[in-house]
Amino acid sequence: MTPELLPEPLLEFGNDRLSEDPKQGIAIGSFFSTSSRTHRSEIHYAILGTNFNIEKAQEWIKQFENPIEASDIELKMKGNRIEAGQVVDYDDEESQLFGAEPVGEDELDDEEEQPTSYKNKRLNPDFPGFNAESIFHCGFVNDEANNRSVKEAKIRAILDDSELTKFDRVVRICDLYKEAYRDLLENSMSPPDICFIVIPADVFKKHSSIPYKGNLYFNLRRYLKAQLIVMPKAIPVQIILEDTILGKKKSLQDLSMQAWNFVVASYYKNAGTPWTLTLQDKHTCFIGISFHKVLNSDNNLVRSSIAQAFNYEGKGIVFIGKKFKWDADKNNTSSPHLTYDYAKSLIEEIVDKYKKFNQNIAPNRIVIHKTTDFWTSAQHAEYAEAEGLKDGIRAALNDDVTIDLVTIKSADIKLLRRKGSYPVMRGTHLPLDRQTGVLYTTGYIPYYETFPGQYVPHPLEVSIFEGESTLKRVCTEILALTKLNFNNCNFFDSLPITLRFAQKVGEIIQYAEDDDMLPDKYYYYM
Repeated sequence: MTPELLPEPLLEFGNDRLSEDPKQGIAIGSFFSTSSRTHRSEIHYAILGTNFNIEKAQEWIKQFENPIEASDIELKMKGNRIEAGQVVDYDDEESQLFGAEPVGEDELDDEEEQPTSYKNKRLNPDFPGFNAESIFHCGFVNDEANNRSVKEAKIRAILDDSELTKFDRVVRICDLYKEAYRDLLENSMSPPDICFIVIPADVFKKHSSIPYKGNLYFNLRRYLKAQLIVMPKAIPVQIILEDTILGKKKSLQDLSMQAWNFVVASYYKNAGTPWTLTLQDKHTCFIGISFHKVLNSDNNLVRSSIAQAFNYEGKGIVFIGKKFKWDADKNNTSSPHLTYDYAKSLIEEIVDKYKKFNQNIAPNRIVIHKTTDFWTSAQHAEYAEAEGLKDGIRAALNDDVTIDLVTIKSADIKLLRRKGSYPVMRGTHLPLDRQTGVLYTTGYIPYYETFPGQYVPHPLEVSIFEGESTLKRVCTEILALTKLNFNNCNFFDSLPITLRFAQKVGEIIQYAEDDDMLPDKYYYYM
């Protein structure tokens, strides 16, 4: 077993410019869409919030039109792990930029982690300004007729009503924003591309995440987003905290980093393509399958599968599988699996929609990333998911399609450097055998001359259950897919995009009703 270092994947930007770093690539080549005839020079947005929130949000966004010098403050990433088939998110960019929700009671304290201070212009470069004349060739446009005011007096009345439970307050406050959003969709003369929703600080501080059932928490942001995206003619939304636009959040990124991340996320939600992968085979469909627990389940027996399919441009679609019961004791594992029929029908739907989504171009190769092992009929007659997936793919395409079934888990093995103060380099790959290896998607980055992480990096265990591709190729692609998280402008993510947002999607859809028509575009869940 000899470790090797896989090269850092390059990304493609406008004007055929290549770079391993998204910020540098944009600075020298602009968005990829500027060269692919899909560029939009304006992002029309609406704001929902109190009159004070609307005014301050306009001022906050207005700052991004001009160049912004980076400070010496930068937050470090935490990362993710895969536990029992479920992605556990320890690093939420929205908590830094947009002020996302805490995931549990232990994160509700006022004490927030302080950012690390250092100067590194590559890691935190100056922002060039987002306007039509800058390298972005794009700008924000706000038609004030599309903004919708939520009366502060109504919010205050709900918060001050002592007869209401915290749960009732959350639902009633969200109802105010739902009505404003519905009015925007139904009555706007010129519908915007995206809607920014500002949550007041006094609402979020005490009602962002409340005890719900056992050790579960009812989450305001996720509930609100689930209620909005199922409305007819829904447009993408981004929830922002009042403390973010006022610059009061202690762990907030500096303004230049806020600008980079906010602009990239907004551009992608406007159907733009910030950058693409430089994979030689551009007809591969990458699919991620993971699982999440259902909020209202008893004894955590009910699960739902989430599948996400992406092309090389990072364009993604989401598939929400049906709920099913998983008995960990009966099946001797807490990691859920799919029945043959479930797996076959799920993958057939994915491939069919992917072809339409991908300009009716069928993929010649399917790569499935799964967070649990693949079971066959020999292991369990009822849960013959491997055969179901393969039969479904061939039924939707043909027998010539190449299929790679890949399991991705958090690895127990860790590698250590003999010398130096930094961990191993990102891209370090240790083959354990022909089919299985350890891959570091985080670690020291030579381009930055530092490790932009907060804790010792956790590697992934990558195992090819079945397929024609080599382990090295599969790991190289996983490394590349960690660079397609358009919710920020970071150099990398700890998980490939096929799995990265599985937890976010799962946390949102559990607040939707069973008969709701959930959108299949990935950017609705960002």
